Amino acid sequence: MITEEQHLALIDECKKWKQELTSYREKINQLRNELYLFAPGKTDHETVEGIEHFHNQFHIQLINLHDLKHEIKHHIFEAEKHPNFGHRIPHHYLKDKLDILFNFLEALEKDFHQFMNK
Repeated sequence: MITEEQHLALIDECKKWKQELTSYREKINQLRNELYLFAPGKTDHETVEGIEHFHNQFHIQLINLHDLKHEIKHHIFEAEKHPNFGHRIPHHYLKDKLDILFNFLEALEKDFHQFMNK
């Protein structure tokens, strides 16, 4: 069983995560807009493949961000509804998923900028 202070800290951390996910969504949308500005007139096969790859990845990652944000929202709802229920394990599970996604998004952004600077 966790204390009320610990419980509120978990909920606050989840709310922070939702804000971070929103920031990443905005960042992915900016990268996608950069791609849209870059793409017109490109005909080189390798470049077209790169454009398609990043377009698909941005779309997939926007879905992943949305799904994880929804999962966190549900976790907050359940934690608020059942404050005496142990939420540490699902909380750590979400934290792991968040870390994996953020690391992937950072690598994707780095790869995208390398592609754009070729």
